[in-house]
Amino acid sequence: MNMKESLLPKFSVHRPVTVVMTLFAILVVGYIAYTQIETELFPKGFVPPYLGVWIPYREANPKEVEDQIARPSEEMLQTVSGVKQISSYSHSNGCWVWLEFSNDTDMDVAYMLVRERMDRLLATELPDDIENVYIRKFRNDDDPIVWFGLTIPEEMDDPFFIVDYYVKRALEQIDGVANVEMWGASEKIIQILVNQDKVKAHKINVYQLIQNLRRDNFSLSSGYVYDGNRKIYVRSDGKYRNIDDVRNIRIKGENLFLKDIADIVYDEPRQRRWVQRIDGKKAISVGIYKESMANTVELSDKILAKLDELSKHEKLKGMTFNVFFNQGGFISQSVDNLVNAGLWGGLFAFSILYFFLRRFKMAFIINLAIPLSLLMTVTVLYFMGWTMNMMTMMGLMLSVGLVVDNSIVIVENIYRLRNKGMSREESSVKGASEVSLAITMATLTTVVVFLPLILMNDDLGFAFYMLRIGLPVIVALIASLFVALVIIPLATTRLVSNKQTKRSGLIEWGTNAYDRILKWTLLHRLETTIIVLVLMVSMQIPMSGVKQGDQGGGNINDVRLLLDMPEHYTMDDAKALVDTIESYVNKMNAVYNVRTVNSRYSNNWGRVRVFLNPPKETQWWQVVWKNISSSIGLINDSVMTRNEVLEDLKENVPKYPGVKIRTSWRDDSGGGGSVSILLQGDDTQTLVELSEEVERRISRIPEIISVETDREKGASEIQLFIKRDQAAKYGINPRVISGQISYALRGIELPEFQSTEREIDVRVQYAEEDMENFEQLKSMTFLTSSGQEIPLSSLVDFRIRKGMGEIHRRNGKTTLEISGYTTEDDIQMVHKKITKALASFEMPRGYSWSFGNRFMRMQETNSSQKFAVILAITFVFLLMGVLFESFILPLSVLVSIPLSFFGAYWLLYITGTPFDLMAGIGLIILIGIVVNNAIVLIDMINRLRKDGLSRSEAIIEAGHHRFRPILMTAFTTIFGLIPMAVGNANLIGMPYAPLGRVMIGGLLSSTALTLVAVPLFYTFFDDLRNIWSKVQVLAFGRGKS
Repeated sequence: MNMKESLLPKFSVHRPVTVVMTLFAILVVGYIAYTQIETELFPKGFVPPYLGVWIPYREANPKEVEDQIARPSEEMLQTVSGVKQISSYSHSNGCWVWLEFSNDTDMDVAYMLVRERMDRLLATELPDDIENVYIRKFRNDDDPIVWFGLTIPEEMDDPFFIVDYYVKRALEQIDGVANVEMWGASEKIIQILVNQDKVKAHKINVYQLIQNLRRDNFSLSSGYVYDGNRKIYVRSDGKYRNIDDVRNIRIKGENLFLKDIADIVYDEPRQRRWVQRIDGKKAISVGIYKESMANTVELSDKILAKLDELSKHEKLKGMTFNVFFNQGGFISQSVDNLVNAGLWGGLFAFSILYFFLRRFKMAFIINLAIPLSLLMTVTVLYFMGWTMNMMTMMGLMLSVGLVVDNSIVIVENIYRLRNKGMSREESSVKGASEVSLAITMATLTTVVVFLPLILMNDDLGFAFYMLRIGLPVIVALIASLFVALVIIPLATTRLVSNKQTKRSGLIEWGTNAYDRILKWTLLHRLETTIIVLVLMVSMQIPMSGVKQGDQGGGNINDVRLLLDMPEHYTMDDAKALVDTIESYVNKMNAVYNVRTVNSRYSNNWGRVRVFLNPPKETQWWQVVWKNISSSIGLINDSVMTRNEVLEDLKENVPKYPGVKIRTSWRDDSGGGGSVSILLQGDDTQTLVELSEEVERRISRIPEIISVETDREKGASEIQLFIKRDQAAKYGINPRVISGQISYALRGIELPEFQSTEREIDVRVQYAEEDMENFEQLKSMTFLTSSGQEIPLSSLVDFRIRKGMGEIHRRNGKTTLEISGYTTEDDIQMVHKKITKALASFEMPRGYSWSFGNRFMRMQETNSSQKFAVILAITFVFLLMGVLFESFILPLSVLVSIPLSFFGAYWLLYITGTPFDLMAGIGLIILIGIVVNNAIVLIDMINRLRKDGLSRSEAIIEAGHHRFRPILMTAFTTIFGLIPMAVGNANLIGMPYAPLGRVMIGGLLSSTALTLVAVPLFYTFFDDLRNIWSKVQVLAFGRGKS
């Protein structure tokens, strides 16, 4: 057959010096790019269309927060352009308002508009004692790059100041550190603790007293005066200079001072709202944030060096430094994993190629595609300004097994022509030219499957991250095409001799066996079709048995116990509970392989976070060897995996009446082992009544182990209803009544006190012993203008009710959340049972129920993946139509796609791997990979038929020649994916294993079945094309090819 020679192979063979210089340039520039490219945990540049507004309001009840903060904030923020949804969460300590914007919103402009609206609201409508409103942007680099804890010796005085002065300031001075935050210890403050009996004895108006104190501690610019020709500025300074200044504030007449009616102390707040511990000791956590341009790995190394230096500081003696998370180390481990995956992929590819080809040089030449393609990809990423991060590294890992496919096809075709007697140059040019269009189309099929993922506008975040995964794969595949068409023809011409090499006996046997199977298939098309259909029907077993999951592993090797405690619990009760749990964990220390335990608790919630030592097996092959050795009894490893630790904690942690304990490895807000149902409507009380019926129904579901509502999370509260007629009778302003109660119970911040070293917070409130019980509250008195004392009980009605733990509003409607806790991993199945349980529940008009965000995100992901699969198949079909110039023959290639799904689902089922987001991505990528062998096989069949062979002869001849390269491309890809498929979250940091397993299972089944099913369905569709041509001849007097 005379074929036009392709330009690139011809250029490669005839311009060897140019090609060699190009190769050296790729190596040099690629090495420079690899050493200079910045490494980060996540890619930069994506700003999610969300803003969070936090309005702190201490010691309030959620209903008060809703009325005074949430509703006014929602009304004000609705006027910001681009707002798509507003949600608010009112708690006892403040309010979060979450804003979701449309995808085309400029978030910098949105931030300024929200800031302007909230500043206006703060000045006009929000309660007076709210001083600041915080607005949060969301970026990938919002998380600390190093997070560590410091244990505090019991005898240490003012640990907050010591850590702030000696640790925080030292870390802030490191070049590249943007911010250092501390949690866990209470800063010493000046507390003005008012004595209620003394206030009554001296007839002090507490409300007026506190207003005066708030105005007192000031420094005010008062303009300027002239002294001769000098202009002198005047400042009125009324600031306190020491604590005695505060004690000696005159409050009434000449002889009554603040110290006469209150205790003024400099100490930690008497009532801490929560406690933090590390390994049973009081502790402080410190998070370090980097500047946007700082190199994460280098900065992390500097921080760790500084921490080592600080651990020896005299003032920090007795403190222990515990590093919980080091982003730089995590990135370095990930890069090492990538390099190792590349090396192992190259070794596997070389071994497989040598096994099939029995030529060292030829196997080496093909293997060059791996380093050359990856170096070219890193170079492109470097000059695009991208970083080496978890997403790009995942793309590069995927590429390792794919980039040799084109070279295999070309080398195999060159080798075939050379065996027919062609010269080196002619066989290299012609061999590459013959398959150039087919491998180009095969490469494009893999490229186009990423387009549906990248171009999906309904989820900007998903599209952004998929681009960071997909582009490295796309560039690597295009680079591999360049290597195959330019480097390989020259290398085979210059380095590979014409010496015939005897094929492996196993390969010869396999090829001959395949020839017999193929001949039988063509003679027994009906029987073969039935066998294929039975296999495809059997796929229903794994599809229904594979669990639907949405949980990832997380970046930190830890497990968490989340504690919900009854409202009657005190801090001592909570401490006893946490002590018991920590005691159990300490007992299991060796089995769990515990590194450290970090606990936080208040009187009604707690979290025990168990950090595990990293596994000794840091490479995929070590994991495989350990699993095999354990299964056959060679080693007796008593150390539990993270999953096993979770299961053990679920079963064996001591149980307490009324305490709900959940296990998770996600963030507290991540959902963990819970599913949520949202009830929406206008009236909170109606929602509470509806929630009781919902709770009753879903609690009957066996997989739901406990149910909790927002109302149950709330504490009992005393609600005060002011008797306005009584207040008017005594001339007491209702605002004074609510203000004095607030000051007494919650306290209020006064202007800060400036010491020689720092600014110190000042707080005034009633002494703790004066507000310990309900009777003391009722006996609080208010002064009339005539000096008469009126007790609070005469001015308000008291009602004790169950309060809401949190009031959630979404788009102006109150929302009540019901959480069902489950140990079941198959969340999809749990949701189906909940839907069935609530199907007959009729809601009043204006009220509705829906699943929470976790389920909605999972549904959106599933819908997006189905859409992406359909679109990917469509793109592949269009490309096949261009290649074969036919509407029907591309269908025979598409047959390989469902055949790949067969193996993908069965492997997930056998290994017990849930079908999650990563598995879905793997399924989509699989569509573009599995058609490649079918493309080249059918392309060769068509070429042979054009050379004069019959259809059956062409199929058998093409199958005979394509059998070996099909196996080579499949096995190089499969073995290249092994490091990903057997890895776990501890090694890689993201759940890559489902993706790798889907692709391996799909490639195995597709390879085995494609060799039979594609030729079989090719004959069916070819018959259909012939029938259609005859119909056209009869109908129109002409035929179409």
